Amino acid sequence: MRAILAALALLLLAAGAARAQAPVSRYVTASDGVRLHVLEAGQGPAVVLLHGATGSAEANYVRTGILQALAARHRVIALDWRGHGESQRPHSPRRYAADRFPRDVLEVMDQLGVERAHVAGYSLGGEMLAPLLALAPERLLSATFGGSGLLDPDPARDAAAAAKDAAGRDRDPPPLAARLWTGPDAEAMRAMFEGRRLQPPTTPPLDPARVGFPVLGIIGEYDRPHRLSTLLERTLPDFRLVVLKGRDHGTALADPAYRETLVEFINAHDP
Repeated sequence: MRAILAALALLLLAAGAARAQAPVSRYVTASDGVRLHVLEAGQGPAVVLLHGATGSAEANYVRTGILQALAARHRVIALDWRGHGESQRPHSPRRYAADRFPRDVLEVMDQLGVERAHVAGYSLGGEMLAPLLALAPERLLSATFGGSGLLDPDPARDAAAAAKDAAGRDRDPPPLAARLWTGPDAEAMRAMFEGRRLQPPTTPPLDPARVGFPVLGIIGEYDRPHRLSTLLERTLPDFRLVVLKGRDHGTALADPAYRETLVEFINAHDP
């Protein structure tokens, strides 16, 4: 009987911990009137998570356990991009100017009272890190490019980096990989791609001298890791690249090593 009671107590404690880490839904209204959905959990230094195109905060970061693992020591805020997840899904391309995406991140941080945060993005979310680094590097504690990075503008360096990258695809994808990408609103996706094409970025180029914080790249072996990181390695004072063996763009985020690497990196660079 004592053993049974002890086991029940452990189960109750585990259930309580799970409830404590369960994210809370919030809505923030951007300055152009679009309602943005975020999931929030935990306390401590802030972490902002940015998902990939056709994904969502829940699919990319709750299903993978990344949000829960980070929430053990941090206040985690996972944003649904406009047109995705539970955020509003306008069908007008004018609502999707390229500059709008990094501005949404900063407005969410402002409205939730976050002055500085670790910011980690995957795919589209990582793509938005470059303008964030250019616009407001003082708002970041660290940055993580997941499945993303920057191409080197020097053709010779770019070609040399590309030659290091392996061609192929993931032959043994984690089962979770099929659940990372949600059924998108086709009309919203059309508007997003059209809006970004018609209204390209106007942010200034990234100035490496202003990036005084650690930057991490986590990229699958078959997702151009060297080509996407050569410029960052060459120009940033504190950059680390982690290549996930055997993974490609659609599967790297589902690898437990992605979660473990990201959590370790963020924990190590808290203020």
